[in-house]
Amino acid sequence: MRKHIPAIFVFVPVLVFVLASRGYASPGEVLFRNAVSLEKKVEYSRALVKYKEASTQLLKEGRSKLADECRYASTRIMAIRESYPYTEDQVRKKIKELYPKTDARRIDEVMRAGRLPSLVFDGRRNYFYGFTNTLNNLYADFRFGGEKGALGSTEAIVGSIKPYIDVKEDLPPGRSLARPITYVAEGEAVVPRGKLPSKGILKVWVPLPLVTAAQQDVEIISVYPDKYLSYPIRLDGDIALAYMEIPLEEIKGDLRIGAEFKFKHYEERFNIDPAKVGAYDKKSDLYRRYTASDRNIRVTPAIRARANKIAGTETNPYRIAKKFYDHVVHDLDYSYMPHGHLDVLNIPESVYVLENGIGDCGAQSIYFAALCRAAGIPARAPGGMQLFPVNEAGAGTHFWAQFYLPNYGWVPVDTSAGQAIKYLEDVPAGLKRDWIDYFFSKMDPFRYLIQVDVDVPLIPRPGEPLVFSMVLQMPTAVSRDMYDNPGALLMEAWKIKVRQIKNEFAGK
Repeated sequence: MRKHIPAIFVFVPVLVFVLASRGYASPGEVLFRNAVSLEKKVEYSRALVKYKEASTQLLKEGRSKLADECRYASTRIMAIRESYPYTEDQVRKKIKELYPKTDARRIDEVMRAGRLPSLVFDGRRNYFYGFTNTLNNLYADFRFGGEKGALGSTEAIVGSIKPYIDVKEDLPPGRSLARPITYVAEGEAVVPRGKLPSKGILKVWVPLPLVTAAQQDVEIISVYPDKYLSYPIRLDGDIALAYMEIPLEEIKGDLRIGAEFKFKHYEERFNIDPAKVGAYDKKSDLYRRYTASDRNIRVTPAIRARANKIAGTETNPYRIAKKFYDHVVHDLDYSYMPHGHLDVLNIPESVYVLENGIGDCGAQSIYFAALCRAAGIPARAPGGMQLFPVNEAGAGTHFWAQFYLPNYGWVPVDTSAGQAIKYLEDVPAGLKRDWIDYFFSKMDPFRYLIQVDVDVPLIPRPGEPLVFSMVLQMPTAVSRDMYDNPGALLMEAWKIKVRQIKNEFAGK
């Protein structure tokens, strides 16, 4: 049985100890202590109620900082509860609905195996909202029951990518850019006025296309409401975004936040001679930054041991990275991830993947980068959206990876895209091999890049916890004047459509 992260909550606000040291407590402080106690016991539903009561009372007492702690705690708990909304009975019923020919004995086997992500709180075991995706990818007898990814079926994605795999050309050393696609995108979130407070400041960050070698000709057509833009729009550096501060007393109707933009994204292909990879400058800022252990790209002793085992006696960084890629593609299983739960409890994604043997695009990319960093190879996990033209929106959230080679630069890797082919039946062995090889050192142009790595800080920094801090794939927000986290409202309301307006490979 795979090991799962235990449902133990270890965070206790420092303010609790301050209050205890004073020897007395106001009514609001008593309610707050009770809420913290319930949260530590993982009685999340009761804790939510108690934090709301505490917040109301603390604001009456003028204790705004402690009231803020109640807001943060509620956001934390909601992220966990929403990650695991199903009881065991509901999971069993759903499996039976999706796979009516599956008997109760087989369902019992799956439940006993313990590989469907779950967490114990409120006195029972609760199951991950994406458990059907996990089921579909872990077990062959559940594989073809109609489960589709965010961008549609894998078969349709193969149809989009295969023409690029079929291209055979002699390339000069290093990176070549070709076959660009020009896109236009429109994204908007409409938040009903009744869900916002009558006054206060709403701070909003809206993602935009980042200018890189592979992503060029970025044109921001509009960002709105533009009168509230409070910082120069950033399209370079580590992350591309627009920032605005919205005085809510000026908003009379529903709040519309959006952006429209154009950009061109190229296919990348690297021609690498392993013998010509240079030596790393281990004193450089790039090397130090991208070999360091980070919040989610965490390099633990266990990850270092796994990296050493996979690398074996190999010393060439290109060949070591290829070994790590093959390990992720062949040894791990794809599965949607409880990112919200991991984020708020500060559980590194690389650690979760190592311990559970599953991961989605972001988690796999983070794990790959952690293995590289453990081996002294600079690596990161950039991302934004995948733009396979196989569904109405033409866009789905996505992350991939890069590793750095002297004399060559940042080399692209997409483990989950490379892995997708293994879940298809009746695919010729040659296509499977070419497909997997393509996504190591090559990258299709169906991309919308927003940030160069996970955990890149927003500009300006929010100053308080976000609903999801690892990525900016859709707008996020904070407000001290809202009890419910506004970032969750924007993420739920955000709708984006991306369409091709010119595809030079297709001659359009």
